[in-house]
Formats: sequence, C-alpha cells, structure tokens
Amino acid sequence: MKKWIFLVVTLLLMGTIFVLSSQEGERSYALSQSVVQQIEENTASQSMVPAWFSENFHANVRKWAHVYLYAMLGVSTALTVASFAEKLWRNGPAGAAFRCGGYAAIICFAYAAGDELHQYFVPGRACLASDVLVDALGFMPGILLVCALWYRHCRKRRQTEQ
Repeated sequence: MKKWIFLVVTLLLMGTIFVLSSQEGERSYALSQSVVQQIEENTASQSMVPAWFSENFHANVRKWAHVYLYAMLGVSTALTVASFAEKLWRNGPAGAAFRCGGYAAIICFAYAAGDELHQYFVPGRACLASDVLVDALGFMPGILLVCALWYRHCRKRRQTEQ
C-alpha cells in the first residue's frame, strides 16, 4: 500500500513542477517576485541573508526554489523506487541501495532535462542546462539521504533476523 502512496506523491510533485514550468515568463517572474517581497518584508530575514546572496536576490530565490522542489522529488522518487524494488533489498542492502539510488537519480535527471526542454516551448522561458545542474543539487542529496537511511534500516533488520 505505501508504495502506491510514494508513487502518487512522486507524480503529484512532477505535476506541480510541470504546472509551474508551464507558466509564461512574465507570470513566473511575478510569482517569484511576490515570494521575494514576502521575504524582504520579513525583518528577521534581513539579518539572515548573507551579502553574497543578496546581490541578485530574486535570481537566487528562483534557484533555491528549484533546489527545494527537486529535493522533495528526489526523496519521493527514491522512496518510490526502493519500495517497488523490494526484491533488490533481499540480495543485500549495500548493492540494493546503490542500484535504487542510481535508478532514482536517472529518473530525476531525465525529468529535470525534460522539464527544461518543455520550458523551451513556453513563451518567455528558456531551456538551460545549468538549471538541470541546479535541480541535481536538490535531488541528489535527497536520494542519498533516503538510500543511506534505507540501507541502515535493512541492515538492522537483517541483523535482527540472524
């Protein structure tokens, strides 16, 4: 049952990313500008934003949005792959964690590249290879975290079974 929940969450995140990427350039800019204004109005954030980040604050907020969304996608995709590939875990946790992480990374990378290609056809948007790398800064740590925790869980379970 939980593997289907993981799959639904993954597909919902992919759908959310697709909808956000489908926004025309002006609308996307306006949305991120409203987020920037909310952050700037918060007086606590002014003391927490480092000088190197504040020079091009709007662009940085947009890039961090990519990182956070794709981090969630990485976690969700890794959980989905791991739950659907339960047979891999019976062969040993180390190899299975590596394979599941690899499959999840391929899926996320392909989705990020496809998302950028999709943006090529949206007015006011661009297809940037650098955005795929920014997305990878999000999904790779998410995938690594899930695989490390899953490996630890499976290793403990194997030890208690012996």
